[in-house]
Amino acid sequence: MKRNLWILRGCSGSGKSFLAKELAGEDGQIFSADDYFMKDGKYKFNPSEISLAHVWNQQRILNAIVAQVPDIIIDNTNITLWEMRQLKTIVSRAKENGYNVEIKTPNTPWAFDAEELTKRNQHGVPLSIIQKKLRQFVPNITVDDILEKVPAEEK
Repeated sequence: MKRNLWILRGCSGSGKSFLAKELAGEDGQIFSADDYFMKDGKYKFNPSEISLAHVWNQQRILNAIVAQVPDIIIDNTNITLWEMRQLKTIVSRAKENGYNVEIKTPNTPWAFDAEELTKRNQHGVPLSIIQKKLRQFVPNITVDDILEKVPAEEK
């Protein structure tokens, strides 16, 4: 059975979650650090807990790999190569377990339009933050970049 792990990249509002649902189909699972902040059905972001959210999400992804979930989708912004360092262990483990690993960016017409992203994002991310993220966005990051150039998280 073919197994896939997709790493989504893009600013808030770019269409990552829509793409994630398409890729997941009926048998796939979507993993987002945002899920950590869902309390009683409401998104309650706490910036002081962002590191915890990513560690929590990473563990859920590793568990899904062990369980051989057929399609795993990582739905986070993953703007810079530095941000993607947390994925080195996940990518390595996925490859060891026979997963095809791909990086995808939504190809929506507004994916790099700050004003439109500000209107479309679901979490109220302000224009100034969207603009900053767009300036930081590193294009064309590959799976090899994650495995070869990014240091593993220190334990």
